[in-house]
Amino acid sequence: MSKVNFDSGANVKKGEQLLELDSELEEAAYEQAAALAAQAAGEVKDAKRRLDIAASLAKRKYGPQNEVEARQAEVEIDTATHDGHRAEQRRRAVLLARHKLKAPFDGVISKRMVEVGQWVTPGTAVFELVAMKNFRVDVPVPQDYYARLRDGADVALEIDTLPGERIPAKIGALIPVSDPDARTFTLRVLPTRTDIPITPGMSARVLVDLDTGARDVVVSRDALIRYPDGRITVWVVQNDGDKTSVTERRVEIGLAFDGLVQVLSGLKEGERVVVRGNESLREGQAVQLAS
Repeated sequence: MSKVNFDSGANVKKGEQLLELDSELEEAAYEQAAALAAQAAGEVKDAKRRLDIAASLAKRKYGPQNEVEARQAEVEIDTATHDGHRAEQRRRAVLLARHKLKAPFDGVISKRMVEVGQWVTPGTAVFELVAMKNFRVDVPVPQDYYARLRDGADVALEIDTLPGERIPAKIGALIPVSDPDARTFTLRVLPTRTDIPITPGMSARVLVDLDTGARDVVVSRDALIRYPDGRITVWVVQNDGDKTSVTERRVEIGLAFDGLVQVLSGLKEGERVVVRGNESLREGQAVQLAS
């Protein structure tokens, strides 16, 4: 390593030279390949000259035809040798160019892994370059939604650096098989804004607006009581004359969205449930409704 131009945290543009390797030996190899190619070119030229002489003599009956054929074979052999040396010269040129590493895209150097004077070989990691544009968010989604998402849906993102703000996005791809054991697929979401304060590796929440085409009972997520054995219950408020009490009822839930959960069974529309303080309630306990 003869030169390192950037350190961790530096912003670089596509095409900027990041580092330069010691190229003395490779320059010598390139010059040797160039010299061999030039020598082979001269041999091809001389072989063609001798072919022309043999052909001229044979045409005037002063030389045998097999001499022409021998000279023709010599030209073909020398031409093939020349082509081989030119290919080697091009290969050496590519290797020489690779002694100067350029940034493949705009980004930020998150980690510098080499120092001047360090010996590196092909495959050695020298920088970690992070692109700050064209983000994508991959999220696992239950396979039940694949058909509906394939027809398109409105999506948005929420990130911690912009609390309370929805970032418009679009579906980039549906990757069918992500985790067959979990029965999920990967939904790839692409933000449509470029000024998002987020870096690769940060977390984001994906909001998908799906029209189910149906109405159903929903409750706040906070109303649910989950038990280790898998039971899910809610505390339902009951009025008996002047007395207001609660009773625990098991429910079956479905979709969850925007802080609400679909109730498939166990609760009727219009029934009231306890949202706060429900962890410490007892069956039949009297309660007072907050205004």
